[in-house]
Amino acid sequence: MKSKTTKKSQSKKSLAPEGAPEKEAYVRRARRIEGQVQAISRMIEEERYCVDILMQVRAARSALKSLSIELLESHTNHCVREAFQSNNGEKTIQELLEVFKTYS
Repeated sequence: MKSKTTKKSQSKKSLAPEGAPEKEAYVRRARRIEGQVQAISRMIEEERYCVDILMQVRAARSALKSLSIELLESHTNHCVREAFQSNNGEKTIQELLEVFKTYS
């Protein structure tokens, strides 16, 4: 599935420098979650027991939540801090508040 990237998101700072350990860890986790979701699809196709499928859905949701929290922490510790150091903090706070609204 291709993602739709806007000009706005392309101009933002990236999560981590190319080859950074954090980036590689995030990619590994996302791929593991992708595998979990594919397994759920297979379980449905194989008409597995509903409770077993639901348990896998719960595990995938938990993994996504955990990843999103780590990404938010990384964003706050790197991008937001950098924005304040370059006197661009107010705009970044507004952006961060919008992100919080989507998670509440």
